[in-house]
Amino acid sequence: MSAGKVVNLKVTVVNHSKKYRKRSLVYSIILLVLGIFLTFNSSGVLNTIFNILGILVVLFGIYRFFTYYRLKSQLKIDDSGILMSAVMSVVFGVLIILLSNILTSTIQIITGIWLLFVGISRLGETDLTNLKERNNLILMIGSVIIILLGLYTIFSENVVFVVLGIILIIYSVLDIINYFRYRK
Repeated sequence: MSAGKVVNLKVTVVNHSKKYRKRSLVYSIILLVLGIFLTFNSSGVLNTIFNILGILVVLFGIYRFFTYYRLKSQLKIDDSGILMSAVMSVVFGVLIILLSNILTSTIQIITGIWLLFVGISRLGETDLTNLKERNNLILMIGSVIIILLGLYTIFSENVVFVVLGIILIIYSVLDIINYFRYRK
């Protein structure tokens, strides 16, 4: 390989590395914002996700309507399956949008009940008569924490999404710090 090709290869690698690092910084900032929203307003984020999902399903239904009418007018094909798919998509999308609060609450309650069930089950497996043994004490404390997290999830915020938000915040902050620390 000639010296000119090696220099060009190095310049190309450096340029790609700089683009990747800038893109990585943007992704980290986006994840940081998402993490903050998940940590402090997980129900709102979930509600927004359901609304976006509902809009996408409605748009798919509208696309299917156009497909049906294009086939019918241009090719003289009357495919009722496409029409039924379009109607069902629009109806289902509108239902997702209208029921997004109920869907969010349902997920929150189901998650909370699941955490309560796990905590109570683990507490039932713990030998409460022998709490001087370290394993039993740790199991009992862990079970109580899971039960409390279940109650918190049912009555306040979905703890799973709050924890996910905290993880995203930590990851993003570390990634942003590394970006500025190793910037060249």
